[in-house]
Amino acid sequence: MLYKNLRIPLSFFVLLSSCALNNISVSYTKYQQAILSYESRDYHKASLLFEQILPQLRGTKEAASVYFFQAYCDFYQKKYVQSSERFQYFCETFLGDPRVEEAMYMQGHTLYLISPDVKCDATLTKEAIAVLCSYIDRYPQGVYVERANVQLRALYDKLAIQAFHNAKLYYQLAHYRAAVVALGNFCKDFPNALSNEEAAYLRADAQCRYAQKAKGTDRDKQSGIAIAYCKEFLDSYPNSSYALVVESLCKSAISARKSKASLKHK
Repeated sequence: MLYKNLRIPLSFFVLLSSCALNNISVSYTKYQQAILSYESRDYHKASLLFEQILPQLRGTKEAASVYFFQAYCDFYQKKYVQSSERFQYFCETFLGDPRVEEAMYMQGHTLYLISPDVKCDATLTKEAIAVLCSYIDRYPQGVYVERANVQLRALYDKLAIQAFHNAKLYYQLAHYRAAVVALGNFCKDFPNALSNEEAAYLRADAQCRYAQKAKGTDRDKQSGIAIAYCKEFLDSYPNSSYALVVESLCKSAISARKSKASLKHK
C-alpha cells in the first residue's frame, strides 16, 4: 500500500522547518521533534507536536505539510474517521498541492476501512463509494485508480448483500406486496449481484402469494402479474434449481385465472 512506502527524507523536513523558522516564531526544537517522531513511527507524539505548532504555521506554505502528515498520523493510529476528515480538509483547502490526489484517495480508503458489516447502517459505505467514485472521475489515469476500483467492487457487493437481506426480510415476514417491490428494486439496482436469481424467484413466489390473497377484480390483475414474473424468471434462469417450483407456481396461477374466468361466464 502507498502509505507503507511513505518515507520522507529528513533533509526535506529540516529545509522546510528552516524556512518556516525564518518567518515565524516557532520552536525549532519542537518542530524537529515532531519530524523525528514521525520518522520514528511514534505517531501519537508526532501528532501532539504538530498540533502544538500548527497555530503558528497557519497561513504559511508549510501548513499544508503539517495537515497532510497529521492525517497520516491519525491513519497509522487507526483513527480512521478523524484521518478521513483531515484528508478531506486537505483536499478542500490546498487545491494546488501536488499531494491532493493522494489525499483524496486516502480519504476514500479510510472510509473503506471503517465501512461496517452488512447488518449495520450503510451510511459510511455509501460515503466511501462517493469519495472513491469522485477520485476516479477526477483522476481517471490516477496512480490509485486500480486500488479504488477493487475497493468499489467490494463496497458495492456489501451494499448488494445488505439490500438483498432487507428485501428478503419482507418475504420472511409475509409482507408479500412490500417484498415484491423491494426484490424488484434490488434486481434493478444490482443487476450483477450473485443473489439476483434467488431474488427473482422470491419475487415471483411473493407475487403469487399476494395474488392468492387479493379480492375481486384485483385478484385477476395480480395473478396476471404473477404469471409474468414466473415466465420472466424461467426465461432468465432456465436451468435454475428453482425452475420446477416456479413452473408449478406459474401453472397454478394460470389455472386459478382460468377458473375465475370460467365462473364469470356462467
